[in-house]
Amino acid sequence: MKNLYTLLLLTPTVMLAGCIGSPSKPADFYVLSTFPGTPVSSTSADNPISIGLGPLTLPEIYERPQIVTRNAANRITLAEYDRWGGDLNKDLARTLAGNLMTRLNTDSIVPYPWSSRYNPEFQVTVRLFRFDGVLDSSANLDGIWRILDADKGCELATGRFSIEEATGGPGYPALVGAMSRAVATLSQSIAERVAVTEPGCD
Repeated sequence: MKNLYTLLLLTPTVMLAGCIGSPSKPADFYVLSTFPGTPVSSTSADNPISIGLGPLTLPEIYERPQIVTRNAANRITLAEYDRWGGDLNKDLARTLAGNLMTRLNTDSIVPYPWSSRYNPEFQVTVRLFRFDGVLDSSANLDGIWRILDADKGCELATGRFSIEEATGGPGYPALVGAMSRAVATLSQSIAERVAVTEPGCD
């Protein structure tokens, strides 16, 4: 009986020691980065192009903190210890806006939804079908963008994109860097089309 009482007293202590001795791995958090690009607009700072950016839509599988990778066409992996530092949709919008500002020589880019007091010339929407990659290999960005007359809502231009960017290194830091470069490539394409597009519907 005494031995049983001693065992019952020691068991919680042993379990607690086991928990303390095996700390969980801390997660690493990532954000996308803007990249400088080739300016494509001739408008002056006194008369900048104005853009309402969004909505940007992502498939449901990416609406999570874990970074998503693919090992096969129909299989995804969630990185338990490598996560986005915030809402991926908002981070993507922030990065696109920053890239477009430098390429179009404008600070007048406002994310969706914008105030009724803001009257942009253009609305740019992006629908993503894929935003992931293969670890230690490449990042993949796939979807469609549309440029609309922000006042009347008619479509002025549209573009399908499928971008693959080599990671150039191992691990998640290299993958996120490649994702950022892929977003920069997308930003350049959108900026070049906005620069030659006139607002207004026929």
